[in-house]
Parts: sequence; structure tokens; C-alpha cells
Amino acid sequence: MAIIQIPDQCKDPFSFESVIALYQQIITQKAGGLDLSRVSFIDPYSLVCLLLMGRNYLRVTGDKLTLHHLPAHILQYAVRMDFFKHNIFACEQTLEKQKQLQRSQLSSRLLEVIEIPGKEKESVKVIAKVIATFRKRALIILKHWFTMTMVDYLVTVISEICQNIFEHSLDSGFIAIQSYMYLNERIFRIAIVDSGIGIPGSFENMPEITTMSNAKLLESVLTTPLSSKRRYGYGLCQVNAIMEQLKGSIFLRSENAYISVLYHRRVAKGSYIFLKDDCPHFPGTQFSITLIG
Repeated sequence: MAIIQIPDQCKDPFSFESVIALYQQIITQKAGGLDLSRVSFIDPYSLVCLLLMGRNYLRVTGDKLTLHHLPAHILQYAVRMDFFKHNIFACEQTLEKQKQLQRSQLSSRLLEVIEIPGKEKESVKVIAKVIATFRKRALIILKHWFTMTMVDYLVTVISEICQNIFEHSLDSGFIAIQSYMYLNERIFRIAIVDSGIGIPGSFENMPEITTMSNAKLLESVLTTPLSSKRRYGYGLCQVNAIMEQLKGSIFLRSENAYISVLYHRRVAKGSYIFLKDDCPHFPGTQFSITLIG
């Protein structure tokens, strides 16, 4: 079984498309593992999407993927983010306790990877815990953006997107939150992902939707109060309105399409929307919001 090389494309949702392009090869060829030696940086979105890939592989094959040759700083970050606590990957390396990143106030600019259950009762409890932890750490996480209004807006985003996992995906998912510096930019990112039926699957019983491309459907659920019978579209539409207020950006991917929406004062007409169909297929829905300061 071949070990598949992961490219140094784990910096943001756009670059991670290069890794998703390997997904079918990983699943169908029963890969012997993933080589991460070339990965120089990994963001929260890439981290949780990698978890999805590993979980799907485990479900299909019954075996864990093994991660090989992780650079020391990537291994440190993965351990700090509780990546391995989800028991999805095997890792040929171990991290000595003295080399682990300390969970002090100085390293609290994040919310570790947390699984959002696919069942409502359990999910509601976990989402409440996520929100409580985010509020507790918000002053540090949002150091360069902090206002109480900002926190309330982002709590709404977290609540709406996480609820979609148990209401629509028919699967569990993951959330991770972090603020960090990259290429001299301050970045805040929330990533919420699942590998369920996807947004097109949620609307498959609506005939008027079937004529849309998947990318246009993603645009519709973000920009209009379009809903399936369980109000899927309204939450995403509200999230879009919030990100417009915050002058941030949205990346929404499902199955073989994605939409990127950028709100910024320097953008003509105040917003920029990019749609893409015919992407490499990846099950479920992957969502990210970003603020840059």
C-alpha cells in the first residue's frame, strides 16, 4: 500500500482543495498512510477537513490511516488542538510531554477540535458547551476585534451552523476556532464541517432546486431565505447577513461545489462572490468564516 504525499496546501480553504483532490485516491486505493513532511502550516479548516478524510477512510476500510513524518511544529499544533483525541488517525511519532504546547492563557486563542454529535439531544449539550467556552475565551481569541456585539454575532454563527449538522447532515461533524498570525496578517477563523448528505441532499425533494448547479444552490441558501422543509436556508442566510456586517468572508463547500463570499470596504460594491462547480467530490458540508485584521 502506497503512502500518499500531502502537498503543502493546508493554509486555507482554497489551498486545501489540492488535498481534497487526493480524497478518492486515498479511499479507493486503501492508502498505506499520509506523508505530511511537506506541510509547513495547517489552519483550523484544513485540520478538521483532514479529520473528516480520516474518519471516512476508517468507516470504509475499517482501518486507521497512519500519519507519517509530521514536522515537529505541526505535531505540536495537532496535539494542542486535540486532533488525536478523536481516535481517527494513527501516528508513527509521539510528542514528549515537555515539548507539548502548554494550555495556558497565552495559548487560549483557540477552541480545540470538538465533535458535534449527529443526534439533537447530545448535540444541543455540546453546542452549549462550545458557546460557553468561546464566550469565556473571546477576549483573548478576538483580541484585535473584540466587542460584545462581535461576540454575540459569532455565537449566532456558531449556533446556526452547528445546528445544521444534527438537523440536516444525518452525521456528526467537527468545529475548531482560532486566531493566529500568518504572513503578517491577523486571522480569525471558525471552521465547522461534516461528512453527511450535503446541502444538495437536503434539497433533493424540492423539484424547483434540481435545475440549479450545486454552486448556484449554495449561493441561494446563503443569499436568499430559501429553505428545505426544515428551514435549512434561513440559518445560512442569517449567517451571511452577519458576515456582511462584520466585513468578513465565508467559504461554503458541499459535495462538488463551493462558494466564496468576501465582504470588504475595499471591494467594489462592498462584496465579491465566487462560485465553482466540478470540484473534487467530498461528502458533506464544510463551512468557514474568516476575519482579517
